[in-house]
Amino acid sequence: MEKLSVEQLRSQFKGKPFYRLVEYYLKKESRTEELKKEVLTTMELLPPSVRHLSVAFIDRWNQCSYDREFWQKHASKVFSEIVEDARSALAWVDAPTDDETLYTMFQMVVLTYAYSASDQPNMREFIGIQGEE
Repeated sequence: MEKLSVEQLRSQFKGKPFYRLVEYYLKKESRTEELKKEVLTTMELLPPSVRHLSVAFIDRWNQCSYDREFWQKHASKVFSEIVEDARSALAWVDAPTDDETLYTMFQMVVLTYAYSASDQPNMREFIGIQGEE
């Protein structure tokens, strides 16, 4: 199995607005309960020593969801911002900052956005996702 690379992932997100990534997960898992399960499963992928950071980390990034410009940023830029914030949070508690853990923190945030938008048509409209019911 190929080792996960933050740099390779960042390059995959270039040129796309961030909201498109959330839209992808909404289309992939359209049911709210499935998205909730994905969020919880992703949290469990974190090393046990850092799971306690999950809720505070998600809450910090949820603050960005009220900024319309945030959703229009390039996904690679948002990816970098979340990964660097995760790196700092993990380093603060002397936790591993390997690429897999950093990516899991990123996925946790993105899936939480998708979960929140799954049953909130006004949020989907606000972030730029059209035609979702």
